[in-house]
Amino acid sequence: MKGLVIRPFKIEDTDGVLAVWASAGIPPDGRNQRADIQKKLRHSPDSFFIGVFEGTVAAAVIAGYDGHRGWIYRLAVRPEFQRRGVGSAMVEHAESWLRQQGCPKMKLQIEPGRADVVEFYRKLGFETQELIDMSKPFRTAVDQAAAEERADRS
Repeated sequence: MKGLVIRPFKIEDTDGVLAVWASAGIPPDGRNQRADIQKKLRHSPDSFFIGVFEGTVAAAVIAGYDGHRGWIYRLAVRPEFQRRGVGSAMVEHAESWLRQQGCPKMKLQIEPGRADVVEFYRKLGFETQELIDMSKPFRTAVDQAAAEERADRS
């Protein structure tokens, strides 16, 4: 999209990114998204990108690389900028960053029921893999403090 500037995230972009995630339907999953952004900035700030159009945060994407494979996280585009090449540009930017790190393969996960998103990524060359996705959540001190605060308010 002509006029779109993709650049690294800065802390002052936080409200804009939260608005992009909300407008694109990315749920907070009961997590403190501001705290998650702070953690990302402490860990690897150079792999968090935003797309800005005429002063508005139009899109965001987070990349990750563990030395084995790269990941795309939380790609989101404001609805008014969708289907205009913004999402593709954001993925290409993240992919370029991953390649610069020496990453040989990029992966992502899509929530069930999002056939539209699956088709978007297929057009960008992604292939579906049959895998079992497993996780083990850890309770951090931040999570514990948030739970205690919610309990105090009840």
